[in-house]
Amino acid sequence: MSALNIEKLIHDDLDYLLTKKSEQGELTLHKVIEVAAYVAAKYLRIIYTKNKEIKPEELNGVFGIISNFYSEIFNNELQDNEYQKISSTALDLL
Repeated sequence: MSALNIEKLIHDDLDYLLTKKSEQGELTLHKVIEVAAYVAAKYLRIIYTKNKEIKPEELNGVFGIISNFYSEIFNNELQDNEYQKISSTALDLL
């Protein structure tokens, strides 16, 4: 999976899931974190299944893509502790 391909797939998943969550009501911080964590866990599972390991740069890449996407669409409103919550929740889901 190329870096550009995984970035587009992650963006598409985040966009789709955030849209679906917003159709169910207001997007809360909890929902936004939950969506990001599930998407991160999904792609980390794919990487692990393919490579039988997850390298630090792959881990940072997945979370970096999500962080950049969220920074752009939420105008840098999320704080560091919220990104840490995304990471810890995603790792717990694994």
